[in-house]
Amino acid sequence: MSLTGPSMAAAQSEDGFLFQRPKVSLGFNAGYAIPRAGSDVYDDLTRRHTLEDSDFQSPVFMGSLGIRASERFDVSLEVGYAGSRTRSEYRDWVEVVGDETLPIEQTTELERVPITASVRAYLWDRGRRISRFAWVPATWSPYVGLGGGWVHYSFQQEGDFVVEEPGAEEGAIFTDRIESDGSGGIFHLSAGAEFSISPRFVLRGETRYSWAEADLDTTFGAYQEPIDLSGFQATVGIAVRF
Repeated sequence: MSLTGPSMAAAQSEDGFLFQRPKVSLGFNAGYAIPRAGSDVYDDLTRRHTLEDSDFQSPVFMGSLGIRASERFDVSLEVGYAGSRTRSEYRDWVEVVGDETLPIEQTTELERVPITASVRAYLWDRGRRISRFAWVPATWSPYVGLGGGWVHYSFQQEGDFVVEEPGAEEGAIFTDRIESDGSGGIFHLSAGAEFSISPRFVLRGETRYSWAEADLDTTFGAYQEPIDLSGFQATVGIAVRF
């Protein structure tokens, strides 16, 4: 009997965590972000230039540090990045050079960096203790979450532009870079699931919708509404448990 106990404990530690359940996780997710693009700056740019709301969609990347609060709850600190870059031209203006008609082109960029804290609530226990010496993770665990924080953005256009206001210089073309950056509060709801691929590693998939807006610099234009930074994202990634 003295030889049986140690061999059982060793076998259990191969499938789970010896002595205690994990307390911390580090994760990295990647996926796709779809901004809502619901404010007047987007309406104006898509009206004047060959831009669509879909041109502001982009890949998104997110890192997270999760701290286990209980068997059903985690607190997570997260930082993300999403950025789009699209070439466009004026819809109603062209440049005439001799016998040639040339497009008047620009590049539009939108970047967002959210820094948030979230609470994830798991719908059932994420594992079970099979003795005093081992904890075994569940095969998969769905969760819902909510959180908030701060989002920084940068929005810019660089290229050739047309003077559209009536006057002596109407129709003149000039080269410029117009930029606005700032930050504002952000709130999100999420839903996802974790799949154990080994005792230490987890495959994580998540969908998230965020609500956010921030002021535009006056140098970018006299728009009446803050820039809309809300939108949907779906990501998949991997996390390691400690």
